[in-house]
Amino acid sequence: MRKITWLVVCLGALSFGTGCETDYYAKQVLMHDTAQGGLALDLTGSGAMLIDQKRIDLNPRLAMTDGTEIDVWVIKARPDTPGPARATALLLHGLKENKAKYLGAGERLAAMGYDVVLLDFRAHGRSNGEYVTYGAHETKDVKEVMDQLIGAGTVHGDMYVFGATLGAATAVRYAAIDPRVKGIVALTPYKDAPSMARRVLFGAAPAMGEEDFQIVLARAGQLADFDPQTTSTVEAARKVTCPLLLVHAILDLGIPIEDSQAIYAAAAGPKELQVVTPGPEQILLASQIALGGWVPEKLNQLATKGLAIEPPAPAPAPAPAAGT
Repeated sequence: MRKITWLVVCLGALSFGTGCETDYYAKQVLMHDTAQGGLALDLTGSGAMLIDQKRIDLNPRLAMTDGTEIDVWVIKARPDTPGPARATALLLHGLKENKAKYLGAGERLAAMGYDVVLLDFRAHGRSNGEYVTYGAHETKDVKEVMDQLIGAGTVHGDMYVFGATLGAATAVRYAAIDPRVKGIVALTPYKDAPSMARRVLFGAAPAMGEEDFQIVLARAGQLADFDPQTTSTVEAARKVTCPLLLVHAILDLGIPIEDSQAIYAAAAGPKELQVVTPGPEQILLASQIALGGWVPEKLNQLATKGLAIEPPAPAPAPAPAAGT
C-alpha cells in the first residue's frame, strides 16, 4: 500500500519545484554507477591481502568530520638507495573509478623514493558515503586524510598530486588551500559542478530548461549538503601558485577543452597545458596509464625537473627609423 501511495505522489509531481521528479534528477547528478571500478578493486584484493603481499604498507580507514569513512592505502618509499622519502605522491582517481586503478603507478613511485597515498573518494570504492559532490566534500576529505597521515609522521609533508577528472578538479581545489602541495598533474579536470551536472543529465533530460535545471541543481546541493555554485575549479586555480601540468584528453566524460583552457588561464603559478587528441594518441595514453608508467613519469618529472615550458620568443627588434 505504501508503494502505491508513493507512486501516486510521484505521478502527481508535475513540476520540478516539488515532488519526487526533482529528487530523481538530483540523484542522477549525485549518484554514479561504480560497479565496473568495484570489480577492478575486488580483483586487486583487500587491503589485508595487499599488505601480506607487501604491495602496500598500511590500510587505514579514516573518519572525516561528518562521519564519512575514507579507505586509504599507503605505500612507504622503497628507493634503491635507502634514505628519507623525497616527498609524498598523492594519487586521486577519477569519477566512477577507485584507488585500485593507480596501484601500479603507486608502486613505481614508491620505488622512485616517494611515499604514496591512494584513497577512495566518498561514494567510491571501499569508502562509504552516498553522494558525489564534485570536489566540495572531496577536497575537505583529502585535507583531513593528509592532515592525519602527515600529523602522525606516516608520510612526507611535501606533496605532488595527480588526479583524473573528479580527482583532477579536487587536486586543484586542494592545492588552493594547502601550501604543502608542491606540484599538480591534472588529467582532464572540469570547471565546476553545474557544467558537470548538465553533462550527467544530458542523457536523462536533454531538453531540460535552465530554470528547471537550477531547481534540480539546488536540490542536489540540499541532499548532499554542499553549494554547487561554489565548486569552481577555475576560481580555485587563481589561488594555486605551485607548478600545474594540465593534460586534457578530449573524450574523457565529454569534458570540453574549454574547461582546461579556463583553468590554465586562471592558474597563478607556473603552468603548462597539453592536449591529447582523440584517436591513437588517446588510446596510447589510456594504455600507458593502465600499465602504470605514465603517472609516475609525469609526477617524477614535475618534482625533479619542473615544467617543460619553453622560454618566450624574444620580441622582434624595432624597425629602423626612416632615413637612418
